[in-house]
Amino acid sequence: MELGDMLLNGKNRVEIIPVDAACAAINAEYYQADGSTNFGLLITQSGGVVVNGVVRLLGSNRDPQFRDINMFNIKFGSAGTVILGDDIFGGIFAVNTGLFSDNLGSIMYFAPDTLEWEDTELQLSGLFAWLKDGDMAGYYGQFSAEEYERLRAMNIGFNKVLHIMPPQWSAEFKTEPHDVRAIDIDEYYRLCFQQNA
Repeated sequence: MELGDMLLNGKNRVEIIPVDAACAAINAEYYQADGSTNFGLLITQSGGVVVNGVVRLLGSNRDPQFRDINMFNIKFGSAGTVILGDDIFGGIFAVNTGLFSDNLGSIMYFAPDTLEWEDTELQLSGLFAWLKDGDMAGYYGQFSAEEYERLRAMNIGFNKVLHIMPPQWSAEFKTEPHDVRAIDIDEYYRLCFQQNA
């Protein structure tokens, strides 16, 4: 099985960033994962994945314009999860490896509109299927279709996230105009998980 078979030729625009082979070998050994698993495919066959300019999955990549999954988890991960990636709106995707007692292996989503981890009830294969063909604009329904397209078109890059005021979790988010600027992803993760700063 190839990662491209799981992600390409669907309705969404998916870019698989070239893998750093030396980095992939290190990560495969660290995570004890190979091409026989979906997680292994992600880390051995990609330097990251970008979907519709909105979702970014981490792969094996030491290029500073991207992020290496292992190095990023060392910096911001926590025991019991593996951060898979994030979206430009501040959501974070992670595999539950024990932090949450139910559904080991399930993909968790840190939602910026609730500031809580939510169980997507998807395994990694299901996440790949959604990234390939799912209704991504509908998933981010806190934004109007017009604002979703405007923000997506900002093309902020792999290492930035949109800082939106009023915050998505506030009542004012629904009633006031949104002030939006791109900030570094490290700054955002420190804001979310200050204990890891």
